[in-house]
Amino acid sequence: MTRRGTLALATTALLLLAGTAHAQRASLAVGVASPISDFSNGASSGFDIAFHVRTDPIIGPFPLRIEIGYDQFPGKGAVSSTALSSQAVSVTGDFGSIFYWAAGPGYYQTTAKGTILGHQVTDQLQYFGTQAALGVYIPVFRWNGFLEVSAVKLYEPGFNLVYVPVRFGIRL
Repeated sequence: MTRRGTLALATTALLLLAGTAHAQRASLAVGVASPISDFSNGASSGFDIAFHVRTDPIIGPFPLRIEIGYDQFPGKGAVSSTALSSQAVSVTGDFGSIFYWAAGPGYYQTTAKGTILGHQVTDQLQYFGTQAALGVYIPVFRWNGFLEVSAVKLYEPGFNLVYVPVRFGIRL
């Protein structure tokens, strides 16, 4: 399945699930993402964008957060750029009225473009991964905003692929 098909399918599923799961709030966030460990050998810090839908409590007192994201990393060496799209579902909770957490599994697709012996190559891979996020709610004029830091781990045998997005967002 192509990246566009996967994104269209995930977006449709997100919208359908959001309606049936009684979505409580949606948010849009942008920020920076920094690769660490083995991922930093072929990528530099880039940008991150994510769309979240948070449901009413489903698992006991915990709501779910459904996320669609996109990250773009400039490359290093033979890699000219790496794009990463993600679909994730997290259990989330609040620490009082100011802080929150989210953690759960996800499905990630990468497209790395580069040059090998003068030839342009594109490498597309899929990964299962996990993410964990900590955030703080902040008021932004009349809207409810948030600042969040996450850690995302992609599972690939023999490699430690981790990146850290830092996002600022607004609840829609």
